[in-house]
This record gives sequence, structure tokens and C-alpha cells, in this order.
Amino acid sequence: MSAAPDPEYFAQRLALGTAQFGLAYGLNNTAGQPSATAVAEVLAAAQAAGLTLLDTAAAYGNSEARLGELAGKNTAFELITKLPAGPLAQVAQQLAESLKRLRRTQLYGVLFHAFKPLQDEPAAWQALQAARAAGQVARIGVSLYHPPEAEWLLAQGWDVDLVQVPYNLLDQRFATLLPRLAARGVEVHVRSAFLQGLLLRELAALPTFFQPLAPKLTRLRALATEAGVPLPAALLLFAAYAPGVARAVIGVDSVANLHENLAAAQYLSAAEALRPALAALAEPTDTFILPYAWPPRP
Repeated sequence: MSAAPDPEYFAQRLALGTAQFGLAYGLNNTAGQPSATAVAEVLAAAQAAGLTLLDTAAAYGNSEARLGELAGKNTAFELITKLPAGPLAQVAQQLAESLKRLRRTQLYGVLFHAFKPLQDEPAAWQALQAARAAGQVARIGVSLYHPPEAEWLLAQGWDVDLVQVPYNLLDQRFATLLPRLAARGVEVHVRSAFLQGLLLRELAALPTFFQPLAPKLTRLRALATEAGVPLPAALLLFAAYAPGVARAVIGVDSVANLHENLAAAQYLSAAEALRPALAALAEPTDTFILPYAWPPRP
């Protein structure tokens, strides 16, 4: 039997998403935005566990400002933020404002928040190239939503260092592209391992809209139970160790939630044995895997 993964090594395959710090985020969120004390506790626990990377965005409410107050001078953490694409001077100004809010002079990465505005305004890319050349940013790239966007970037040969894409048990649209991106030297981060909490939802509480997914979600639970792998661990490991993936972005709203995610490491061998069966549960219907296509929350 192979040795269990080192917990700190697993922590370094994760990035802590911080949308929850600035917004009431997620399908299962009933508590709203966490307090400053709760955020500080999560960051302290993350540092103690060996997490080194925080992921934020200018669009995440006051997440950047909160991170600036709580982690801006904490060099144990590196930071990624996201900006809207636009004219070169506008992007440079927005980056300067993000750096000020984050209380940093240099970031691990900056991504454009969406692909289409960048495609429409390619000069925006020059602003990030200039920031990288000036040492303000180590890696530059874009957050993607649809596989043709990644295909376009690969075809264009842009000097992209970093992309973030959705990837989870139901949404495997990028599966064949992840290794191709990695082979080009692009660091691939995946988000939405739990599909905004949908995959963890109790089946009895599944909204009517999602009822067609019930058979797959039932099968998922049966497979995890038979393998002795907790459901959250099976889902997180499926995303974090997908071929081509460097890191998985996780969002947490409490220290207990963070520790639950980190505990997944002990199930890695069992989860990898499950991968072929879990991969067969991919959902081809965009309606169910793209949160912007979901009906508004009541």
C-alpha cells in the first residue's frame, strides 16, 4: 500500500478562493458573508496547514480589501486577482487599484475575469504583459468558461502562464484540454469542484430544476460509500488530481470546512481508483452545469 500523501503537499495543490469573503456566495449558503473574525480564523488555519495561494477578484465585493487588511503583509500567502478586460490604460489603472486594495506590490497572478471582453479588446493583454515585465505580476492569463476559448488561446499561441477553468464530476468539458494546456507551460487551476455546493446537496432537498440529475447524484453517493471515501473528498480529489491540473480552487466559510477539505488527502488512493467510474458521470447538458443558466434562487 502506498504511503498517504503529505498533508502539507496536498495543501499546496489547493488555492483558497475568497469570493465567500466578500459576497454571500454559493447555492447552499444560508449564513451570508462571514465576519472579519471568521475570515481571519480561516486564513490563520490555512497558513498553519500549508496553503500558500489565495484567489480573489475585483468583482468579489470587498474581498480584495479584506485580504489587504488581513493578509496583505503576510508573505506566507501569494495572491491571484482577476480584472475585467478593457483598454490598455484602463486595465493598468484597475491593476494599480487592486494592488492598493491588496496592499501588495507584486502578485502571483492576474487573470482577466472573462474571455470574450479580452478577445474584443486584445490590447488589454499588453497591459498584463507590461505588468509581468515590470515584476508586478509573475503569471498572467484568463478565467475561461467554455472549451472553445481554450482552443482559441492554444491556436493563437498567446504567452499565457495561467488559466482557471470550471471542472467537476458533472462538468468535464475541459478534460481533454487540461493536459494540452499544461504541455504548453500553462498553469491550470480548476474551480467549482462542488459545483457551487450542488453536488453536496442532500438529494431530498434537491430543487425541482435539478431533479433530472438525481440518478447520477445517487450513483455518485453509492460509489463513494462503497469505496469508503467521504463525498466531499471524492469530489475534491477528482478535480484536484485530474490530468493537467496544477491546483484546485476551494471556497470555505469556516475553519471546520477548511479542515474537511484538507482531510481529503488521506483518501487519494481510493479516490483515484474511483476515477474511471466517476468520469462516466459527466453531464452533457449545459443547463445543469453552467450556474448562469440556473433559475434565480428563491
